[in-house]
Amino acid sequence: MSAPADPKPAIARRPRLLLIGSVVYLAVIFGVMLWQGISIEPEWVLLALLVIAIALGRGRTFVADWTPFLLLFFAYEAMRGFAARFAPHDLSGMERWVFGGTIPTLTLQHDFYHPGVIGIQDLIAMVFYFMHFVLPIVVGFVFWVNSREHYWRFIAALLLMCFLAFLTYLFWPSAPPWYQFHDVVKINQQTVDKLWGNTVVVIYHAFNPNQFAAFPSLHAAFPMLAVVYAWRRYRALAMGLVFWTAGVVVSIVYLGEHYVVDALASVFYVAAATIIVETVSRWRSRRADPVKSSTPATPSA
Repeated sequence: MSAPADPKPAIARRPRLLLIGSVVYLAVIFGVMLWQGISIEPEWVLLALLVIAIALGRGRTFVADWTPFLLLFFAYEAMRGFAARFAPHDLSGMERWVFGGTIPTLTLQHDFYHPGVIGIQDLIAMVFYFMHFVLPIVVGFVFWVNSREHYWRFIAALLLMCFLAFLTYLFWPSAPPWYQFHDVVKINQQTVDKLWGNTVVVIYHAFNPNQFAAFPSLHAAFPMLAVVYAWRRYRALAMGLVFWTAGVVVSIVYLGEHYVVDALASVFYVAAATIIVETVSRWRSRRADPVKSSTPATPSA
């Protein structure tokens, strides 16, 4: 009589199959949305992820954990549209100082942009640009599935970073390259117009409520922060996010939406938000368990 089959391999396969199915599901949904010219905004991303959470049997927990984030994120987006109260600063001088008198956006567009033609580089850069909201939410979902505590620290850092950026936009607005230079083409707008027409161009402008919210670049800061919080626990994901961040930086500069110095400044905002959140988190942990924090370390041999 043969021994019964071990159920563990089947159990182990289920999360893997669910993960693969989730990736395919999200890729199809967001791919169709981009193809149809539908702006991928946070509420659509969370609705898609809710389906996965329900499949995991954690639908109620998802709603409880993600609703506060969604409300705060919407509040930030609403405020960002009112941030331009002062005359915008011109950062082209700083850009020239860093790059020896050249403007990388002008160089990239001169070498790779072809008027009247939608190049593959235009489409790739546009995808990187419009995945702005998608990436931090999907990465946050990965954190949430494995550790709610890690998720909350990441989201707290994300929201704090957005608030620090908002203060910068409010008191020190800056103009992007397409605003400062007549020679810089607003490639996203040209590409969207050619693909989907004027209706979607209106949506595109609504997606960018403040044209002077350029410094720092949150397009670059969001994946940078994701790298920081993924690095120790999810090394493979973090390495992928490093390459994604590089793609985002090249894309936003090529598209004329940001200077390189906007992306470089994002490093300091990521560092500030991470240090503040992690310091507060450790302080709260020590308060919650004073006995453990006061126990001396075991001396080494």
